Parts: sequence; structure tokens; C-alpha cells
Amino acid sequence: MPSPPNDGEDQGASPMKRPSVGSYQSSGRKAHMKKKKGRINANVAGTKYEIVRIAINEMDFIKTRDEDETANLIWSDSAVQHEKIAELRNYQRINHFPGMGEICRKDCLARNMSKMIKIQPQEYSFIPKTWIFPAEYTQFQNYVKELRRKRKQKTFIVKPANGAMGHGISLIRNCEKLPAQEHFIVQEYLDKPFLMEGYKFDLRIYILVTSCDPLRIFLYNDGLVRMGTEKYHAPSEANLVSHYQ
Repeated sequence: MPSPPNDGEDQGASPMKRPSVGSYQSSGRKAHMKKKKGRINANVAGTKYEIVRIAINEMDFIKTRDEDETANLIWSDSAVQHEKIAELRNYQRINHFPGMGEICRKDCLARNMSKMIKIQPQEYSFIPKTWIFPAEYTQFQNYVKELRRKRKQKTFIVKPANGAMGHGISLIRNCEKLPAQEHFIVQEYLDKPFLMEGYKFDLRIYILVTSCDPLRIFLYNDGLVRMGTEKYHAPSEANLVSHYQ
């Protein structure tokens, strides 16, 4: 959970502190907190997921009944505006950090990766060629024409700019059919991926960001390995559609 932006003192360097009686404004809340001293208040009005409430109960946090803006922990399912993060008090934490949209949306992430390639090309050479539609539609079509002139054929992967969980992803070779005004990214498909016993896989790793400045990240020991259900075969005209069914 990130800390609010720094304002002179390094507010983000310390972990979540238990609330003190003086942290609350109203006398009624002070009297209430004397009974519950040492426990953390959690505002979960902004989540629809029961697992969050289960975790709150297991941690023995005090779950607020409404959208309590003075709670120690504020949980939200969606992105939080910068203004709200800036208004957080020193004892408060929220489960988002500023600018998450810049890495969560595929088009924004691609744009930022492009900037990093220009700054540190050797460190980011693993990023495949990427085009952001509709802005880079013409550049992409020019690249395809150059491939055709050299009699080369490549497979491309198309992803919705704001998609998730694999929805809307497809592989293409006939690039002329791509609409010019849709919002998605197109990348050269890596047709020789690293495999585990012949299967494609990915790793889901969980981290906790407790501070943005200075940057402080904790890696959770447990993670997930997701395996393909069928052995991988390089894309061809015969199996192009089945790759992302």
C-alpha cells in the first residue's frame, strides 16, 4: 500500500503505524478509539470482493460501516485520483499508488516501454516491436509493406488497449484487415518462446509497494505458475485462430 506524496518529511518510509488517539478529530471518535486502541481501522466500502473483507477480519482490523475518510486503511477496487492520494493523512494508507494507469493499460505501458528503450536500449532489448493503434497505424502498415517487399512473413499479436484476462487477444498475418481507428496494441509475436516441457507458461508474482519515493518493494514468497493445456506449436495458417480460443 503506497504512502501519500512526501511533503517535506519522508512520510512514505515507515510501515503502517497503529493509530493514536490524537489522530482523530472528533471527541466522540477519540472516546471510541480509546476502547479500540492499537487496532487498525479499515474502510472497505470501495470494494465488491468478499476476499478483502475476509482478510480484514483475519487481520483483526476494525471494519468501518461506511466510507470513513479517516480510516487507517482505505481499500478501492478502481484507480484513485491523485488529489485523493495527496489528501491522505500521515497515518493513512491506500491500496493504490499514483500513476497505476501508466502500467496497467497496455497502450500506456507500451508507450512507457518505448521511452525506456530510447533511454536504455540494451536493458530493454527484450521488448518486441510494438505499435499503438490508432496513432501508429500508418507506421505499422509501412513496416508490413517492407516485410512483404523482402518476402518475409511474420505473425503479430493484437491486444485491446484496456483489456484483461486474455479477452480479445488474437494472432494475425493478414494485417490489411486491422481497423485503423480501434484502440489496441500490435506486437511481433514471439514464435520461439521459452517452454516448460513443451508447454507455454507464465509466472504470477505478487509484490507490495509501500513507498514510491523512496521506492520500496517487497516480494511475496508464494506465487503462481500458469501452464498451457496443450503443447506449444509455432503459429501457422492452420492453428492461428486456436492459439487464443
